[in-house]
Amino acid sequence: MVKKLNNGKTTDGLMRHIRDNHKTEIGGSRQKQELLNMGYYHGYKALRFIKKRSNDQKYEKFEQIKTIHDFDNRLKRIFYPILIQVETSLKNRLMDCLVPQENPSIEYIYNNMLVDYRRNKPGDKKYKRYLNRRLELRNKIDETIAYHYSKGNPVISHFFHNSKPVPPWAYFEVISFGEFGNFLYCLDRSYKIEFADKLGIHHSGMNQNGRIIENMVFALTSLRNAVMHNSVIFDCRFNNDDQSNQIKSYIKNKTGVENISFSHIEDFLILTIFLLKSQKTSITELKKIVREFESAVKSLEKNIPNSAFFQILGTDINNKLAQVKSFIS
Repeated sequence: MVKKLNNGKTTDGLMRHIRDNHKTEIGGSRQKQELLNMGYYHGYKALRFIKKRSNDQKYEKFEQIKTIHDFDNRLKRIFYPILIQVETSLKNRLMDCLVPQENPSIEYIYNNMLVDYRRNKPGDKKYKRYLNRRLELRNKIDETIAYHYSKGNPVISHFFHNSKPVPPWAYFEVISFGEFGNFLYCLDRSYKIEFADKLGIHHSGMNQNGRIIENMVFALTSLRNAVMHNSVIFDCRFNNDDQSNQIKSYIKNKTGVENISFSHIEDFLILTIFLLKSQKTSITELKKIVREFESAVKSLEKNIPNSAFFQILGTDINNKLAQVKSFIS
């Protein structure tokens, strides 16, 4: 049977197209299988450019694109477990902070703790913005609980079937990382600062508004979503460039790593390493993560042009890795 990809061309036809139109060497059964494995649109075409489609790299050999494909997959294998660990640990630690002696319902927390909007005068812009975010969260809470009840989630179903209010820990089990960030956004400042303080993250000069952890969560949410949906991450095209200057300055101050901008993937690694360390992850485990990342970087550097390598990772990649290793130690 003749194999065809999405644009109607056979795989052999696509290989001819790549040779003739992209001026990229490709041929043989092995590279044919590699092209099929990565896909033409999701893989090959997405990997030819860096950040923007207009920034096409015109690689001369298919092996160079395969190297980037392998690098992207290695990054996902590195980030997947540590993002899950960061998310789970933050949720559990916030619950431990909010409900140390009792287990109030999510309704109680919504009415009495998710009230940061009250710190502003009724009617002003901040009041309206924060209250609107809280009302949106109210809708999302109901939608999330209803969805998981309709899907037969045993924990959510248990509380409904026994006429009991849904506790926050049950809600936290089913919400996304982004929804968790919105929860933190609406939380009263006093609880935010208490939470940050318990993690050893609060800084009186850099966290006066208490928003340091929620900003870290929002910074990591787009990466988490890209990893979970198997989207390209090597060049941070998932990034919305909306990370606050607060966390950029804070991470530099705490880790000693210069030039944190979140325009390169190593900056997201540094942020996750910082959060993992605040959650008492062992030095051995943190060093292992950085070694795996460093190994992936070295393999990439050996196999693609320097001009592409430094666009992907930045010219100070080696300095950053040395600085984060020093922070871990």
